[in-house]
Amino acid sequence: MARIEIIDDDVELAENFSLVLKKEGHTVSIRDQVEGALEELLQNKPDLLILDVMFPENPAGGFDLARKIKQTEEIKDLPVILLTAINQEFPMDFSARDIDQDWMPVQDFVEKPVNIPDLIEKVNKMLAEGK
Repeated sequence: MARIEIIDDDVELAENFSLVLKKEGHTVSIRDQVEGALEELLQNKPDLLILDVMFPENPAGGFDLARKIKQTEEIKDLPVILLTAINQEFPMDFSARDIDQDWMPVQDFVEKPVNIPDLIEKVNKMLAEGK
């Protein structure tokens, strides 16, 4: 059983993800803002982080937090799945094939609207690989 943190300002969506992931046997906690998240992650490091990109207070808040995680020695190896609606809201022709570990501070991403079986598959794969 893994401990998974979800950070998304859409609490209803995060709660839906939480229910699905709990059925998979995981322990899940939810935050609705990135402010204070780095400190919390340092105190209580989960096995995996599911992180939204856009927040009302900062349209790139999730991406900024992911970069801070990768720059913080104690949690730089924390696997992060980034949730993004960018391809729907701002078509950029960007896909998982374009992830460059030197630039992109996450291991994978899932586009919104989220395909739940795809999310579960990515979560379980990342946990199994021990990324």
